[in-house]
Amino acid sequence: MSRILAVLTVLIGLAALAAPARAESKVGFLHPQRILNESKIGKAAQEDLARFAQEKDRGIRARTQEIQAEQKKLEAAGSTDPDAPRKAEALRLKYQQQDRLIQESNEEIRLEEQRLARYVMQKADAIMKQIAAQQGFTLILTDPEAIGYIDPSVDLTEQVIKALDQASTAPPPKKK
Repeated sequence: MSRILAVLTVLIGLAALAAPARAESKVGFLHPQRILNESKIGKAAQEDLARFAQEKDRGIRARTQEIQAEQKKLEAAGSTDPDAPRKAEALRLKYQQQDRLIQESNEEIRLEEQRLARYVMQKADAIMKQIAAQQGFTLILTDPEAIGYIDPSVDLTEQVIKALDQASTAPPPKKK
């Protein structure tokens, strides 16, 4: 019986120690997409990405126009050109190369978008940690899809955007 009493005493003591720790926990929230969309550095990153995508698009469009011009020449010559089968095969290969170019360009744009977002969020993360430490937050959530309600008093997004805008004067680094 005394052994049970001792175990209960220890458990009650542990529960008493755990209760203050729970009471001191403070949970906050940070919305990453707003950081990317509303901060100066996030907007600069989006502009860089748009320029990068436009460059890729210009190259693809120029190549497409060249291929279409060759297609028209081939169609105009019709069956009278003895090299028509060879030219048709060469054109088919160019279309395949164009498809690969488009896929590669899309992948490069996706990777650049991820790189720029990672750069911005690394900067924001450092600021978020400073704010969390200053205001006593023990946990910061960043997934708006997993949260049903967020009290505006624990949303650190605006504070991080303001601090990020003040701290960052340099745009994201260009792709190497």
